[in-house]
Amino acid sequence: MNYETGKRYFLIFIASVVLACAPHTAKAQTQPMVGVTATADSSTISIGDWIHLTVQATHPSSVSIQWPAFRDSLGGGFDIIQADTAARRSESNGQITETRTIVVSRYEPGSSMIPAITLAYRSPNDTTVYSAQTNPIPVEVRPIAVDTTIAIKDIKPPLSVPLSWQEILLYAGIVLLLAALGYGGWWLWKKRQRKQLGIVEEKPAIPPDILALAQLHELEEKHVWQKGEIKAFYSEATEIVRRYFEGRYGVMALEMTTDEVLDQLVQFKLSREMMDEIRAFLADADLVKFAKVIPSISDNERVIPVALEIVEKTRPVAQPNVPHVQVVDVAPTGAAVAETGNSTGRQVKG
Repeated sequence: MNYETGKRYFLIFIASVVLACAPHTAKAQTQPMVGVTATADSSTISIGDWIHLTVQATHPSSVSIQWPAFRDSLGGGFDIIQADTAARRSESNGQITETRTIVVSRYEPGSSMIPAITLAYRSPNDTTVYSAQTNPIPVEVRPIAVDTTIAIKDIKPPLSVPLSWQEILLYAGIVLLLAALGYGGWWLWKKRQRKQLGIVEEKPAIPPDILALAQLHELEEKHVWQKGEIKAFYSEATEIVRRYFEGRYGVMALEMTTDEVLDQLVQFKLSREMMDEIRAFLADADLVKFAKVIPSISDNERVIPVALEIVEKTRPVAQPNVPHVQVVDVAPTGAAVAETGNSTGRQVKG
């Protein structure tokens, strides 16, 4: 190889090296300046104490910082108690400062080191991802002094948790349920005891005429039509009379039309005057209830007196009092022992 050929190869080699190193040199020259620091509010703690760690990143406004996801721990035995979810930003002279606070703790005594935290960042028009790390921070964790001369006790006293209103309602419901079950059991036991003793309770039935008269007087005292409730007044008055017919004659007057009620009442041999009065009373009420006829004041004032007259003239004739006989137990010989309603002694029926 002559001198000219060797010189040519040497120049080609130098050019290749320069071209290969040129991109890296450009990147090194264009890499943005980013500063990342970490400071702790204390370097000596007791087991379980909190350390407030402040992490700051200062960078040009054109640079975007990517913070790591702080989860359970930082490493080195330091657990994360809480961490800011977003960085606080401030800007001055084209430089942006981002700050995040992390609260950590360690539960093992001895010397340790809060590890460095790595932040990634990128520049515009540059696909390269750079990284910067904070400085590690030494921490001394002291054990808790134990006085062996006194009894062992909790670090903190037990906390009393107040009851919520949901728990109060739950407990109140349980108490009411138990009370209801207890009362139901007692009632069933008393009923069984009375049944075993042969005691039969009978509710006194109110005669239909007495009930109808009382309800009509009560309706009159409510002054329903005087308040403008005309239809409700006529409906309640006729319902009382129809219910009286059901109890008095055993016809389903509440379920029948006026003509059907009159057809049923014929069999009870009521006088012609009474049948005409009942027909007029029910027909007038039907006109008000269904045909929306507006009655006069005198018509309204006659409703209660006419209803009272119908009940008074059709009520059963008073009968002499008949002692009520009720079987209360059974004698050993098989004779029924009965007690009269108005007697002071007992009667035995063979």
